[in-house]
Amino acid sequence: MSNIYKGTLLFYRRMLKTMMKTFNGDPEMFHRVRIECRNKIKENANETDQIKIQNHIFFGEEAREFLENHLISGKLQPNGRYRFKAQPQHSMNDPIKQ
Repeated sequence: MSNIYKGTLLFYRRMLKTMMKTFNGDPEMFHRVRIECRNKIKENANETDQIKIQNHIFFGEEAREFLENHLISGKLQPNGRYRFKAQPQHSMNDPIKQ
């Protein structure tokens, strides 16, 4: 197994864990994002240039970090409003109301 293949596989696993955490309780959105991520990886499956592959992984990691730190999935309440559960990583150094 080549190092590039291992790196891509490790990235995909990290992305899956981030998506599961971010879209917990929203299986439809999780599956949509998972399929899109998988399709992007398949688009570049025939790439042989290691620098381009590393760049794709780098940009994928940037997207993963954005999902993890800047996206909050809300749940629709019976009154028509959404309820969000912010985590400490979402605070951007501002205090979170409890």
